[in-house]
Amino acid sequence: MSSVPFVSIIIPTCNRTELLAACLEALVPQIPPDGSVELLVCDDGRDFQTRDFLAHITPHHPTAQWHRGPRKGPGANRNFGVGQARGEWLVFIDDDCVPRPGYLSGYLAAFQKAGPGSRAIFAGATYREREHDFPLLNEAAYYRGANDLPPACNFAMPRALYLEAGGFDERYRVSFEDIELFARLGLTGVTPRFLCEAAADHPSRPLPSPFTLAKRWEARVTSTYDFGASTVQVLWRLPRHVLMVILSRFRGRAWSRDNLRAAKAFACEFLITLWKLPGWVLHERSGLRSDFWKKQQSLGNIPRNFGL
Repeated sequence: MSSVPFVSIIIPTCNRTELLAACLEALVPQIPPDGSVELLVCDDGRDFQTRDFLAHITPHHPTAQWHRGPRKGPGANRNFGVGQARGEWLVFIDDDCVPRPGYLSGYLAAFQKAGPGSRAIFAGATYREREHDFPLLNEAAYYRGANDLPPACNFAMPRALYLEAGGFDERYRVSFEDIELFARLGLTGVTPRFLCEAAADHPSRPLPSPFTLAKRWEARVTSTYDFGASTVQVLWRLPRHVLMVILSRFRGRAWSRDNLRAAKAFACEFLITLWKLPGWVLHERSGLRSDFWKKQQSLGNIPRNFGL
């Protein structure tokens, strides 16, 4: 038995015991019994439902450790998990992902091949149902290794590299924390490697309310200021960017009743974003800026058009 684990698997969760149960059901049987892999469930829930759930299933999932999260968003919850972890390698999987057979062995093989002192980041394949005609009234994360930055729901990296990078920026409490981290790492010469063997399924869920959709854009106000934009540039570029993203969702789509319903939801998302934007700007324009991005501004290494 290994006294210090080689790998720490971190699952951030928040009031989703049914989804967490499906994740654990698929993941736990893949964990070797020699103590080389530890499993941490970091709970941002409002109560102790997840703790009690894990206690109930402990005879079946004895490797799952429950930790009370900081309740400051998913990025902060992952950072907290790293603080509890002991492994040389960190594997992050969200509670609403279901690992496929061979998921963990795919990561373990990649870690062994990378060797000690590696600075590699691996992003596992993430699948969703009906990938080519995914309903606009649903949402689910997916990643097939294209040129896009991977979502944070299924990736792995050395603990030392994570700490060197400073982990997730905890100012991003709703969205964009994963994109910002991978963009930051990319500018230090470290980019994710696609790992098809470490595959997980991401079940679809109904599209959230337009208010929830709009709230996600607040993070882009933070990032745009970090990238050096002025208030005028934020007020002009962000609405245009949101509109272009919404229009891109309909590319290649045939008109149908469901797509018309989705168009109504996205139109409300856009209008709510316009309504909320002045308040977000007032809050963020004098907020704390990232030291990393301040330095990148001075070096001219900011995203083109401030990422918008």
